Amino acid sequence: MVAQRGRLHRAEPMANPTRRSDWGGTQMRPVRIGTTARFTGLRTRALVLLAAIALLTLSLGAGVAGADGGRDHGRDHGRDQRSAENTFTKWVTTPPAMAGVVGGDVGAGTFAGEILKRTVGTTSTVIEALYHFNGSKHSFTALVHVEQTGLKAVIIGVVTEGWLKGNMVQGEYTQITCVQAPSSTSGTCFQGTLDIMRGSKSKD
Repeated sequence: MVAQRGRLHRAEPMANPTRRSDWGGTQMRPVRIGTTARFTGLRTRALVLLAAIALLTLSLGAGVAGADGGRDHGRDHGRDQRSAENTFTKWVTTPPAMAGVVGGDVGAGTFAGEILKRTVGTTSTVIEALYHFNGSKHSFTALVHVEQTGLKAVIIGVVTEGWLKGNMVQGEYTQITCVQAPSSTSGTCFQGTLDIMRGSKSKD
């Protein structure tokens, strides 16, 4: 009740987080804080990755148009000079964890990663993962989308933390064997490149 100029008025009912049950009582709506936070985080990552894929598709389309314009895209000039070129060799340790080594513009260092999702199709395998490059010069984390067909794969994604954050990445790898990989994986390794495309960061 609210008093106003000597008179009593009924206050407006406040929102109540309860709901009436089928038996006439009330029940508190369940609040799953941990589940909600985890879902929000994964949804944010997915949205960032989808945005990166869309922007990268536009970028690649522009590159094809440029090639049709008669520019020289030979082996020595095919890569955008703005890109930061990085190399890696990785292997699966205890799924979903990965380990390895890196090089290139980040400097010699170590690789770590986590497989977030892996979908095996009839002709290819699609993987969503986090790649961590910890080089002697630079370090960064990228959320990547990988599509592997046979022994080769293409990679696209976006830098989410560290060096050149917000820029897109693209690369590839080939499945090989190496002595560093655990015997449980039959020595399976993945060797490739992951380049950060300088200037591809979206304008806020």
